[in-house]
Amino acid sequence: MDFKLVSLSCKKCGSGLVVSFNDFVTYCTSCGSGFEITDGEMHPVEINFAAPAIRKGSKENAELTYKPFWLVRTYINLYERKAAGLMNKLFNKNEGFAQDVIFYIPAFYCSLESLKNISQNFTMNNPFPSPQKYNTKLTGFAYGKEDAKKLVEFIFISFEAEKSDMLKELKYKIDFKSFEIIGVPFYKISDNAYKDAVMGIEIRV
Repeated sequence: MDFKLVSLSCKKCGSGLVVSFNDFVTYCTSCGSGFEITDGEMHPVEINFAAPAIRKGSKENAELTYKPFWLVRTYINLYERKAAGLMNKLFNKNEGFAQDVIFYIPAFYCSLESLKNISQNFTMNNPFPSPQKYNTKLTGFAYGKEDAKKLVEFIFISFEAEKSDMLKELKYKIDFKSFEIIGVPFYKISDNAYKDAVMGIEIRV
């Protein structure tokens, strides 16, 4: 198979785009447009950035690094949740629910434990009420939209499995309503460790 290098330009303003090897998404620092790359084609995707809320500590590098997350809006219908335990028998906690849930899924490589920890914390707290556009570098898009769907399901099941009872059966359906990208600011702690500048959660990459 023959390979060739292709120069990519922003479909909105014509500026050159920086794309790292195997990136699924690229971001134009000139006009703020984002594009998902699927099958060699660029499709628009909304990209915004969270403002830092925590000052760096003595261990952190002063320069902020922005890492991409998939912001996935879903509607979850949990039809049935069967679990063992006295509390469930007393208070009938096996009933289901249906509601909108916003998941935050890292689009960059990090350890599985870090991915689960920061995804659960961001999803529970929804800490980005008013993201905005920044003209800053945003690369390292290791996971595409289809990967994000699988990781949403993983995080949802993790939430349910880690409750205090003993999960026996789970019947549910996840409807995916929309996908966006949000750049989250991080301080570098070491070569393989970062701390986010919004909630102060450390991750390993």
